[in-house]
Formats: sequence, C-alpha cells, structure tokens
Amino acid sequence: MDEAERCSHVAYIYYGKLIADGTPDSCANCPTCSLLAPFEWKSLPPKLTRALRIARTLPGIRSATIFGQSIHALINDDLDLDHLREQLLKQGIVVAEIRPLAPSLEDVFVELTYKHQSEIEATRA
Repeated sequence: MDEAERCSHVAYIYYGKLIADGTPDSCANCPTCSLLAPFEWKSLPPKLTRALRIARTLPGIRSATIFGQSIHALINDDLDLDHLREQLLKQGIVVAEIRPLAPSLEDVFVELTYKHQSEIEATRA
C-alpha cells in the first residue's frame, strides 16, 4: 500500500468488481469511508500483543493491527475513547496515548473489502 499512496491514480478490484477508482485522496474521502475513524494507541511493548488480542474483542473496534510500538485500530465513530481506555485498563493494559489518524489507503481498502464481502455473503444467504 505504500506504493499506492504515492500514485496519482489507484483502482481496487475485489472479486472482479471495481470498488474504488480515483486519486488516493478521493478514495480516502469516498462516502463509504467517510465514517472511518482510525486511531493509534501506545502501550508498553511487553503487553502490546496482549493489548491487540483484547482490543479485537472489544465492541466498537472494527479492526486492529500492531504498527511498530503502537496499535492501529479502526473504530466506530460513536466509541468513547475514555471508555476504551477504561476497558483496556480493566484488563491490565495501560495506554500511554490515544490519538486520531487520517485514514490511509490501506484503511480504505480494508473497509471496502469488509463492506463488499458482507454484501457477497448477504446475497448467498
């Protein structure tokens, strides 16, 4: 995805269907992705993988991955960050910092993939 961020035009095909087409900025600002709320939080390294496992089970977190010494998560717009911090603290995870991030192309493509996979599964049901 790093290379795609530097392109003047990108397109994303999923299961033979074109689901994103335009500049990286226009893809990041598409209506489907306008509700993306990527956040990063820093935790102490020995507990980072444990924090990731816990984060993936919390309501309101759509996806989470380790990025360096931080966790990068896509969360629902209505998730209260203080509540998130409290939930992690209850599990013994001390969060040093939580900060919002601008959506990356990877965030956009992950979100579009989830959306279109859900549509595919709904038609099969």
